[in-house]
Amino acid sequence: MSENIPAQPQDPDRPLTLARHHKVTRLLATAIALTILTIAQINPTNDWFPLGSLSQYSYGRPLDSPTRAVRIMATTQTGDEIRVPLNQQGVGIGRAEIEGQLDRILADPSMLEGIARAWGGLHPHRPAFIELRLERTTSYVENGVPTGQVDVEELTTWTVQGTYGSGSGDAS
Repeated sequence: MSENIPAQPQDPDRPLTLARHHKVTRLLATAIALTILTIAQINPTNDWFPLGSLSQYSYGRPLDSPTRAVRIMATTQTGDEIRVPLNQQGVGIGRAEIEGQLDRILADPSMLEGIARAWGGLHPHRPAFIELRLERTTSYVENGVPTGQVDVEELTTWTVQGTYGSGSGDAS
């Protein structure tokens, strides 16, 4: 028969201490967390967000600094030139998502095919896209006020391979 040994009361004057392996585990976890946070802050990418800063908000800009943005222009089946609405209602993807994938799109412009597909799916009765141009605009300001001067740089062009929208269905 085992004997029940009553628990020894904790001496209120004696501080609680952790076992050595618990201390090592906590120190190791802290070191790993600090290393990840440091790398995330130093690394110039948004891939570490929310552990690192989001570059969009990481620094201020001078009042005379030009503003750059990416846009997509489309030529439709009817020959019209339209600016592709980069939002949930337009093609289901935002401008920031395009800018985040800019290097990949420039390396493989066929990625723009998804924009034509999305447009056709969301707007089946509107003219389909036959060509897409990825452009970078630079808008100039003086003392924080737009001057109206805008430069446009064509980054890449993609001829749409399928027929999406205008009641045509998906021809891929």
